Amino acid sequence: MTTVDAKGGALDAAELARRLNLLLDFEESQRGAPVPFAAIEEYVAAQGGSLSRAKWTYMLSGDGRRNRDSGLLSLLAGFFEVDERFLLEDSAVPERIGAQIELVRALRSARVSGFAARTFPGELSPEALRRIAQVLEEESARGGAA
Repeated sequence: MTTVDAKGGALDAAELARRLNLLLDFEESQRGAPVPFAAIEEYVAAQGGSLSRAKWTYMLSGDGRRNRDSGLLSLLAGFFEVDERFLLEDSAVPERIGAQIELVRALRSARVSGFAARTFPGELSPEALRRIAQVLEEESARGGAA
């Protein structure tokens, strides 16, 4: 997994969305289930903040303007137990998260390849299956959702 060098600048909306989705993937891999929005909303509220489902969806999509609410971003960093700089500025992906995400992506890649093999029995050559795996790995390396 590639990391972003620390530059000290504020994250744009797309990069913040990528990082939040990485954290969600990491938490899902740890919990064995997706993180419910209600758990995030409850944590933020308990810390004196507020987060609507619409705002959360907007933040995860990466569309639109950069989120300038550093207080909310600090609370989200607390929920995910990462240094707040990860959500506030251009800094490297924490090593424990990067390593786990690489594993999750590899497992997902293997699952998708296995699904393709079962779905098209006898129709896909070993080379075709290798190519599917390669495309998935390349997409994961670029930060796509495998």
